[in-house]
Amino acid sequence: MKQLGAIMSHLSDCHFDKIGSLLEDSNGNTFVGECLSPSLLWQHRDELEGIDRGPFDQESQYLQSLVSAFKAHAEELPLSPHSFFAPIPDPFEYPNWTSYRQAVERWRAFCSIGDKVEGNKNRLSFCIAAQFLNEMVPSLTSTDENYVLCHPDLHLGNIFVDEDFNITSIIDWSSASSSPLAELLTTPGLNGSLSPPQKSLITAFRSGFCSGTQNPEPEQWERADKMWYFLRLVRMLSTQDYTHFKSLYELVYRKESDDIPQLFYERSIQESGKAIFAKLCQGSPDEEEEEEHDRSGNNQLSKSADFAMARKLTLMSEMNHNFVADRRLWLWIPSTPWLSRERDAQSSIIRSAELSYI
Repeated sequence: MKQLGAIMSHLSDCHFDKIGSLLEDSNGNTFVGECLSPSLLWQHRDELEGIDRGPFDQESQYLQSLVSAFKAHAEELPLSPHSFFAPIPDPFEYPNWTSYRQAVERWRAFCSIGDKVEGNKNRLSFCIAAQFLNEMVPSLTSTDENYVLCHPDLHLGNIFVDEDFNITSIIDWSSASSSPLAELLTTPGLNGSLSPPQKSLITAFRSGFCSGTQNPEPEQWERADKMWYFLRLVRMLSTQDYTHFKSLYELVYRKESDDIPQLFYERSIQESGKAIFAKLCQGSPDEEEEEEHDRSGNNQLSKSADFAMARKLTLMSEMNHNFVADRRLWLWIPSTPWLSRERDAQSSIIRSAELSYI
């Protein structure tokens, strides 16, 4: 990681006056053109209309464009497996594999009720998240008008090392773009995007970066911390959307917040929120059709012990505007007597039915 930091430090010496991708004209001259960032093009986002893809003169224009693509994705493209307030269980958050698998099954059952992934309520949550992200843009921008070269998709598969683990090359620069310095200063998430890098890796990366000609100020590193979450949110790199949003919110506003779902609910009942939801509902199946789809699509699921529990949890989520189906819920269920009894009773009925059928 320290070597990567040193390499990024060298990249920071290359300055550009616009944000966009490096293109070549017919004479072989390089120029900054339309931004080919994965956040603007991948996952069929290249098909979205009305998105400004640059080149950009200011950081704020670039970041707002990323948010626009994120919002348009939520409105028009498939969201699976992203459920904003029901993040997919992360195996590292559970004490053992059995506990993790049980959480995944309960999450799957919960999300199947009312289509909590592709449904309009989930899409509305992502659209409201886009509103908040737009409001956070000023805290992510700097006054520096020199932009630096960034790799578009840095991961372990793009880094070559020798037998002594020295980096020999980094490949796949086809969509490389000039970007804000804060983007270059973010510690690469080489082990995936579920969780931020460990502190030891962040320290090593920053140590390597500072070994070069650049020595960023503390506020630049703070901006990079925010950018790490922002980029993963707008690109939908992780299935931990709510967790990442909460972390970003707390970094931007410098306070802990356990009422984010309530804030989203309050925006959803404002006129702007109602207008977004009405737009999302245009051309969507009506409520009866969705319920019929639930009944037919969950035939096998309804035979499981998790289905009745998912129904109860769905009712709880509708009554409690601060409800989040995260690790706290899935670890809480086994220790909750009435839910455990419900599960055991349901399992007993299923076994009896299976035996009588045989």
